[in-house]
Amino acid sequence: MTERIIHAASLFEEGEWIPLLLREKTPDHYAWFKGTEELGVDATTPEEACKLLRKAFKGTPLSFYNCGFRFTLPERDETGTNALFYQMEASYNSPTGIYYDEELQASCIVRFASEEARELLKKVTSS
Repeated sequence: MTERIIHAASLFEEGEWIPLLLREKTPDHYAWFKGTEELGVDATTPEEACKLLRKAFKGTPLSFYNCGFRFTLPERDETGTNALFYQMEASYNSPTGIYYDEELQASCIVRFASEEARELLKKVTSS
């Protein structure tokens, strides 16, 4: 599967947390997957896809990965914004941690990603 991973979540099923991946199928089509199985939760933006996933699994324990906080450079903002998985990946795979964000048209850095998110990053980049 070559679609870029945009974000990640975990769903509690049958006594264990199962990772779910939001993949970019086309620039305006995002879909959630459990392994290679498409879940049928599609949207035109990552934000909408996250809302629809929460709605689809209402009543089931669901947790989005903490992929850290994205700060813009050089005027690093004080609080940052929640980073998505692909933003964390760009920053953590950069030798300096700084990457250019096309959407913001600014240099950015992601800090404070959870251990869980960093482990998933290692797993997907090694496969």
